[in-house]
Amino acid sequence: MTTFAHPAFAPYLDLLARLAGRTDLAALNEVAQRLEARHAHGGRALRFAAVAGIASAAQYEQAIAATGIVPTREHNLHDFLNALVWLRFPRLKSALNLRHCRALAEQPGERTRRGRLRDRLTLLDESGMLVAAAEPRLLQLLREKKWVELFWDARADVVRHLRFAVVGHGLLEKCLAPFPGMTAKCLLLQTAEAGPAALDGPAALAVLGAETLELPPLPLQGVPGWDDNASRAYYENTAIFRPPRRPQ
Repeated sequence: MTTFAHPAFAPYLDLLARLAGRTDLAALNEVAQRLEARHAHGGRALRFAAVAGIASAAQYEQAIAATGIVPTREHNLHDFLNALVWLRFPRLKSALNLRHCRALAEQPGERTRRGRLRDRLTLLDESGMLVAAAEPRLLQLLREKKWVELFWDARADVVRHLRFAVVGHGLLEKCLAPFPGMTAKCLLLQTAEAGPAALDGPAALAVLGAETLELPPLPLQGVPGWDDNASRAYYENTAIFRPPRRPQ
């Protein structure tokens, strides 16, 4: 039986409770219908289905935008976790989908080879985490990879003021068997909003408005309480908490 004990699953526990251990498409669609979940661009009802004929990443994105149906393999864990993120963060996922589709429409070459922006969108979709705070100091420490200063010296402020929400379904899958080197790609949000539902809108706006996506890395287990990390030495391990590159 799959257990969702890692703190990364906290935003999804109410959805998992609604599903009551089921992972089938019918259960996902029942929850989507009860939540009145919709694609944020176009307003189509979100549904999950096994879709034939999806041969490429481009076709995958375009199918979602055209129909509101997210291609989802029955009882496939990776796809199930993707569905959970769609249900919890529909505006963010819709924004990612829209940016993919815009790039495909504007640059035909994107159909066969992703450009830099679509690579970043995919990183956020698979390995992303939202990190939010009202004031920029803590976010800047993360951006600069000042791990000891952030997670040890300012630990009380991190616990009090930083909010973390994993939105990458590939990263969620790794959290089922966590290991120290798990790395999130972080979308930094300067906002006073708190809680997953409240962060959905600011995250979507950040994706829609970005010319490029800055996604600084964060070793996921470094979040206070997400591992046995209540010591300075934990963050001094440069094999995991790598220092910033020195200018050439």
